[in-house]
This record gives sequence, structure tokens and C-alpha cells, in this order.
Amino acid sequence: MKARQTKSALIIGASGLVGKLLLEAILQKDYYISITLVLRRSIDLKYDKRVKIITISDFDALDQYEEDLFSEDVFCCLGSTMKKAGSKSAFEKSDFIYPLKVATINQKNPNFKNYLIVTSQGANAQSLFYYNQVKGRCEQALLALNLPGLKVFRPSLLLGNRIEKRGAEVFFNSLIQVVSSPLKVLGISSFWSIEAAIVARAMLQVAMNENEGTVFYDAKAMVQLTQ
Repeated sequence: MKARQTKSALIIGASGLVGKLLLEAILQKDYYISITLVLRRSIDLKYDKRVKIITISDFDALDQYEEDLFSEDVFCCLGSTMKKAGSKSAFEKSDFIYPLKVATINQKNPNFKNYLIVTSQGANAQSLFYYNQVKGRCEQALLALNLPGLKVFRPSLLLGNRIEKRGAEVFFNSLIQVVSSPLKVLGISSFWSIEAAIVARAMLQVAMNENEGTVFYDAKAMVQLTQ
């Protein structure tokens, strides 16, 4: 493993399901000596002296915090739904524009190593489903930046306890767990869903491996990384 001098990490979306679990995983290790969280509002998060919190109420102003967003490893865990966002334009900002902006900003950082982002299984710019289409367009735009390291995590349905409950997701979480349980007993693997904690641990594992280049990880790959 190559020696690193600063071992800095930035998490945008640290108040979300994967983001909170990622922060917990990072804090359990001594790998990073500097951890920056970018939040829209102050929330109750357990953290230690390594953590710096930047509160930006309007992410349209991300450019104004440019150097504060510089980090070796950037973890983007932003994600919304049409219902929560309220409109297509708002959803596109949270799941495409802002993730791309943070990556573009870090291109100016000479110590930037890896951009690690959660998108979605089925991400495809040509998809008939707007959600998958936006995720796919985001991936394409990030690929076009030719980042030194781009790691894309495409989970299936995320399982876990969210701060806010998404009605449809709660229903499908329950359904998937009912269907998957017999398959697990029979020794049959199912990747219709994945625990958010596994996604978080996989992201950290990949960052700590310090490999350059672009890699996509589906649910199966993430599970294998954390076994």
C-alpha cells in the first residue's frame, strides 16, 4: 500500500442512510486524520476531533466553499426521491448537478485521489425511468471528467433505518425481506436488496485499497468486498 501524507476524507450527504453509516465506519478506524462533512443543516451526529462540519444551506453556493471541499478521498452519498425533492429540477440538482460540482471542484485539488459515489442499480442515461436516467447521466458526466480515481457504487434496493421514511421503500423493504429469507435458508444468494451498512463498508474498503482508475461495483461486488 502506498504511503499517504494527509489521509483526508470528505463526505457530502453524511446525514443520509449510507452517509451516516459511512461516517461511523470511518470513525472506527485511524485511516483518516481529517474528515470533512458537508451538510445543509446542523444535525445530531456523533463525531470526534478529526471531524470538521461545513454547513451550506444552499448547495447552489458550493463554489464559494471551494478550498474547504478539497480532499484526497471524496465520498458522495447524496440521494433523493422525486417526492422528497418536489420537482424534476430539484431532484436533478441533488442527484446530478451537486455530485458533479463537488467532483469538478476537487479536480483543482493537487492531492485529490478518489471520488466515490453511490448511484443506483439500473443507472442508464437512456432509461425510460427518470430516476435511473438522472443517475446514468451523472455517471456519464463524471466519466467525462477523467478523474484520477472514480469508484461508482450501484446498490439495489437499500435496506436500513432512515431518518425520514419513504413510504414505497418501507413497503418494498418488507416485501424483499420476506421473499429473500427463504432463499438465504436454501443457500441461494439474492441481490434484489442490500444493507446500507454493506455499501458504506464497501466504499471505505475501496478507498483504503488506494487503487487508481475507474471501477463500478454492483451489489454482489459490494457484498464480496465486505466478507
